[in-house]
Order: sequence, then C-alpha cells, then structure tokens
Amino acid sequence: MTPAVEREPSMREGQLESWSREFGAELERHVTAMLGNEDEARDVIQDLWLTTLRAPPDSGGGSNVRAWMYRVATRRALDALSSRRRRRELLSARAGELMPAGPAAPDKLFTRLSAAATEQIRSRIAALPNKQRSAVWLRWIEGRDYETIGELIGATP
Repeated sequence: MTPAVEREPSMREGQLESWSREFGAELERHVTAMLGNEDEARDVIQDLWLTTLRAPPDSGGGSNVRAWMYRVATRRALDALSSRRRRRELLSARAGELMPAGPAAPDKLFTRLSAAATEQIRSRIAALPNKQRSAVWLRWIEGRDYETIGELIGATP
C-alpha cells in the first residue's frame, strides 16, 4: 500500500477559491434577495461553485467573470423559484388527497408518556414562534383543519 500523497489544488480550484472570496458574499446576498430564503440561496451558490469548477468561465483578458457568475447564479435562482411554484401548484391541486379528513387520532405513545416527557413537550411547544405555536394549538388542541388554520394565522395550508 502506498502512502497517501497530498495533492496540490489544481489551477481551477485555486482560481475558484479566489473567486469565492471575491464574489461569494455579494452573490449570496443577491440570490437571498431573489429567493427570500438563506438556506435555499446557499444551495444555489453551492451549485454555482460546482458549475464553475466543472466549466470555469474564461478568465482571460476582456472577460467579465463577475458578470458570468451573476448570470449563472441568477438563472439558478430563477430555476429554484420556478420549481417552488410548480411544487406549490402540484400540492394545491392534490390538497384534498394529502390532507386528512379530520384531526389525527392521538398516538398511543403519547398516552403513555411520563409527566416529565409531557412537560418537556409542552415547554418545547411554548418555545416555538407565535405563528407555529398557534398552528400546533389549532390543529392538535382545537382539531381545526389545515385550511382554517392557514386562514386564521395568515399562512398557506
């Protein structure tokens, strides 16, 4: 068995690191503004870096690498928005199939919880943001359907 040889980063990887330091933060802000979601924006930027590593822009004289990266990042963000819209349309078209007819039956496990476990669940629910806590209350305590909950808290079902 041969000892592991530490390889030097290729020119592309070195260039990618340089571009990442130079343009990364502003590209992430741009994509976050488009998507309104930091996690989704990070995914788009990661995809941009993979694209750049696979097929880097021409960094020769007269080319504008920053513009190329903005173009690719913007296209990826628009694809993410389009995918989000398609998923939302599909879910709303099939909403009747996805939503239960009534409130879910209590899980047998919950009837056997200790007082400490029950208190832990209550404290974690209490720590939720108001909108999420209200949704939990309306669904599990009041037995409201998802459509009604969405209307009451100003969210989609």
